[in-house]
Amino acid sequence: MQYRLLRRSAAFLSRLSWISLQGMASVAAFCFWHLAPSRRREAVEALKKHLRFSQKEAERVARASFRENFLSFLEIFHADRFFMDSSVSATYTQKVKVLLQQEKAPIVIATAHLGSWELMPGLGADLLPNRKRMVVVRRQKNEALNRVMAELRGTRGMLAVDHRNAAAVVLPELRAGGVVAFLVDHNTSRKEAVFLPFLEDIAAVNIGPASLALRAKAAVYPVFLLRDGKGGHILHVLPPLHTADLQGSIRERVRRIAVFYTDAVASMVRQYPEQWFWMHKRWKTRQNDGS
Repeated sequence: MQYRLLRRSAAFLSRLSWISLQGMASVAAFCFWHLAPSRRREAVEALKKHLRFSQKEAERVARASFRENFLSFLEIFHADRFFMDSSVSATYTQKVKVLLQQEKAPIVIATAHLGSWELMPGLGADLLPNRKRMVVVRRQKNEALNRVMAELRGTRGMLAVDHRNAAAVVLPELRAGGVVAFLVDHNTSRKEAVFLPFLEDIAAVNIGPASLALRAKAAVYPVFLLRDGKGGHILHVLPPLHTADLQGSIRERVRRIAVFYTDAVASMVRQYPEQWFWMHKRWKTRQNDGS
């Protein structure tokens, strides 16, 4: 019953126009800004600490980020409508297609809760139509919600994989030349983490993507889809790290890969601070407090 209700709601939202989703995001952000003072303060303080913004600038960026974040969540309902050629520079699209289609290694996409991350399944369909494509996602506690979100993310040939079973599913497909995307900027537990510098602090960084990339001898590509403020998008595909070329112990190589994608995320967040997920408790897990 709950699944059917959620599925009908998703179908309704999928029929809404882009302008309608933007309006919903603005309303939700306005309400959240005023009704969730603890999250508002947390976002503002994070911007002051990690980007050294003044109080006024931090409040402006935090408020803008609330709207951008709600829009990011709502974009999942338009994932099957997103086509690069209609939203991203055609010249750049062709350049990226050539780059990725010439890549011989398995591909790990490292991205973040930045910009239009829920539209990225469409990127794989446009850029790498001949490779098996997966995205590793965190499982929702509500089973009905988890099922609906997996269906929405599984558009245009993308397979959404539960992070708890990722290795068993992802590794064979990667070794067969597949593509897997990870959101690499969320907080994680101590047992899954390596602690690395991130935006002028130390953050727990998930080593799962790095470990799988190394085992599959994959090329790690940082990829980010940002809004341009004019109804279109800016695609950033940064130069890759070929894990097969790395030297050192397994631990050293995994750490090197994690540093690589963490630095890439930090670089993009500095360029587009309004579009990052500042309300997330990114630095919750600390290195020395056992949390």
